[in-house]
Amino acid sequence: MPSLSLFNRRDPWWESDGPAARRARRRRGAMNAAAFAAALVAVGASALAWSIQLGVAGAIGIHAALPLG
Repeated sequence: MPSLSLFNRRDPWWESDGPAARRARRRRGAMNAAAFAAALVAVGASALAWSIQLGVAGAIGIHAALPLG
């Protein structure tokens, strides 16, 4: 019976796959995690830039200026 849990997931073919397939799966997972982390950093940086541009950052004590027009 398949589990619908997001945690404790397991690939039933993990043991029968060869070392190259396992390495590729690990690499793909690492690349997915790195891409997700980069996306989170980009969203955070853009939120900070917008808060500086709109003056919200100055109101909460972050005194910075963007070198934009």
